[in-house]
Amino acid sequence: MNKEQFLQKLSNIKVATSVTGVKYRHIKLIGANIEFIRENKSKPEMISIDELYKFYISGMPINTVTARSYISGRVQSPSVAMLNEFDQILSPNHNNLGQAIPSKATTEKEVTKSDNKIKDETIFFAAFSELIGPHLLLSKSIGKPISSSHLFLSNDFRDYNFAESVLNCYTKLLKDLKSNNLFSSESLSHYVDGLVLNHPAIGRRIVEFDEEQHFTPARMDTLKRLSEILRAPYVTPYINICKDIVYLRTEVLTKHRLKSQVRQIPDNFSDFTDWLVASDEKTSGYICEKNGFKFLGGRIAQRAYYDSLRDTAHLSSKNPNMKAPLRFSKKEFEDISKTKFSKIPVATIKKIIIEHMHGKYSINLSSA
Repeated sequence: MNKEQFLQKLSNIKVATSVTGVKYRHIKLIGANIEFIRENKSKPEMISIDELYKFYISGMPINTVTARSYISGRVQSPSVAMLNEFDQILSPNHNNLGQAIPSKATTEKEVTKSDNKIKDETIFFAAFSELIGPHLLLSKSIGKPISSSHLFLSNDFRDYNFAESVLNCYTKLLKDLKSNNLFSSESLSHYVDGLVLNHPAIGRRIVEFDEEQHFTPARMDTLKRLSEILRAPYVTPYINICKDIVYLRTEVLTKHRLKSQVRQIPDNFSDFTDWLVASDEKTSGYICEKNGFKFLGGRIAQRAYYDSLRDTAHLSSKNPNMKAPLRFSKKEFEDISKTKFSKIPVATIKKIIIEHMHGKYSINLSSA
């Protein structure tokens, strides 16, 4: 969430209540500060908007202890109360997505137009956040980005201190992806969709919402390799999605802005890149060369490689106490609901998440 969006939502807060029940009233933005009056007081107090914003996007738990590192003066409690109120804008009275529920006078056409502006990933993580608690989830989709301070995720597999079996897997995996193995060791943490922070039932885990562009022949090859070292419940279902010729033609290739059509699922990624070259598609950011993958289709290979690094991040000694990632495919929600993801009611999305967690990961959210 950028500063302008933060200010826009912050301006909607008029009253906030602390965890101990103290109320802060007459909240309003004045210049570089946000003004408020404490319960049973008459003198206005100020909080720096810059400090409040930095605290919000830090990804740290929203409480008075962590607030001391960001908020100056004796206004940590009202700062936390306001940010808690700020997060509530993502729920009950705001369509669970940070948008105000349309009035009865709003036309169906206007509602549809408004909903289409919201990314599917944002819809998912707003729902997921409500299920587990907003303070236990980091995600760029809900304005809480992930950084290298939260998670070690280098773009070079050799930096992770992986066991020999994992390193051997990557050697074969990158050969399948036609990589030259030239990586920079830059952090990829900010690309992670979501990160759960020590939830009582879930623990500490990466959470990924996988849309069409992730189910390519490159991903199919990497999943087959990873199945040798992982027992993740999503591996086989994801391979099956990659093998769905209709999905590949109508969704995956379309997402990559490719006009040509494959006749059948390629046997491997190398065959796919041969087809890509022969199809004479115009080079774009969707299929261009990337570091480590210097060929047409390199971006597709890079995405599959980055997905693999998220699949195995918990196997690194540099990520202690981390569990295997949770992956949710957009296609699964759509298959269950028989409609596009953006049209699925939020209550149904939550229900599917709960069932998915229990059935595939043996995690019971209701008991947390």
